Amino acid sequence: MDESDWRRHLGRRWAEQFGGRPFGFAVGDGWDHLLAEVFRRVDAVLEDDERDAFAWSDIKEKWGVLRMTHNGSDRIDDLVDWAEAASKRICDRCGWSGRLRSGGGHWRARCDACDGL
Repeated sequence: MDESDWRRHLGRRWAEQFGGRPFGFAVGDGWDHLLAEVFRRVDAVLEDDERDAFAWSDIKEKWGVLRMTHNGSDRIDDLVDWAEAASKRICDRCGWSGRLRSGGGHWRARCDACDGL
């Protein structure tokens, strides 16, 4: 699945979490499985009365770490905290095990093979 396919797939699969509108993910391809797991976990903890109102407002990489903002409850905050911590150990380019690295003024979570790319 190429870069645009996984983004469209997640956007369609979890459309209710985006208010039914198109949504862009400003993250590397390596975090596709991490995002899918976050959306699955959010779906599992949302109460019925929360579903219609819940939405992500921003999903991006900042300083090499996944950042996710939403209008949900503390339960969602806990999942976001987990995902943000996990993103520091997942290469944002290929999805393999990685670590935060600095280069050229930018921070990225990268594996040894993708470091410098």
